[in-house]
Amino acid sequence: MSGGIFAGVSGEDTPVVRTLREQTEAFLADFFAKGEELVRDLIQENERLRGEADDDDGKGAPGLSLPPPPAAAMIQRLVDKVEELEAECVEIRRLAGSMEQESGNYRTRLDDLENEHYHLAAMYVAGNQFHTSATIDDVLQTITEILLNFVGVGKFTVFGIDEARQCAFPLMREGGELSECSEFPLSEAGGDGAEPKGPWRSRDPLAPSEGVLTSLPLVAGTRLVGVARVESFLPQKSDFADTDFGLLELVSEHAGVGIETAWIRAHAREVPMQRAAVENLVTG
Repeated sequence: MSGGIFAGVSGEDTPVVRTLREQTEAFLADFFAKGEELVRDLIQENERLRGEADDDDGKGAPGLSLPPPPAAAMIQRLVDKVEELEAECVEIRRLAGSMEQESGNYRTRLDDLENEHYHLAAMYVAGNQFHTSATIDDVLQTITEILLNFVGVGKFTVFGIDEARQCAFPLMREGGELSECSEFPLSEAGGDGAEPKGPWRSRDPLAPSEGVLTSLPLVAGTRLVGVARVESFLPQKSDFADTDFGLLELVSEHAGVGIETAWIRAHAREVPMQRAAVENLVTG
């Protein structure tokens, strides 16, 4: 079949894979070539029959003219050719549709894999940044990068914890003025009237409230060291995506560890390491 998928050959009968556009153009060229050949044959046959009729015209009975020769065979040939070409068209449309569907499935799967790899890379980079942060400013910058650039949050506030006064105070804000925020007691840090005992997990409810999409406790183990209030998305985003929850979970747990580590570094006295001291820490 001339309009098939491997209609051309190259080298030692090696199939040439054509694109859908090339297949269509080849089929149309072949279709019209066959039609032109059929018409040419039909004209030649009619001319031959007409010539035979003219030769026999004087041999017939006086006053009688022979009827034109029947063209049933030529008509049947034309019908057969048309049916053959129609069947070929149906097959090409079927193959083209199958190729488009298969191509679409591969494209969708490839997009999913690319998104998954991007998400995993973001998780790795973000976690590494939290654990290598030397200051609380570094931790806040990493939180901003994740929520703003990866999750698509346009407005959020990070609160620090005053353990002596048992309250949370505004530490930094994105998308608004920090002065617009005020302290609140730790009993409200979980967003549901209770202080959280651990990091937020993707299986936990978002617990939205007025002007707040969700509140993420920032913890180190079970120690609450901060709260990140997610207030609104960027204009081009309307809701959390499935991949966002893993990033929110990472912020809740690893940002808290980063803050505690930076706090300890800032208040620890630098002393040289000694074998006896290290062994004492290891053996308890």
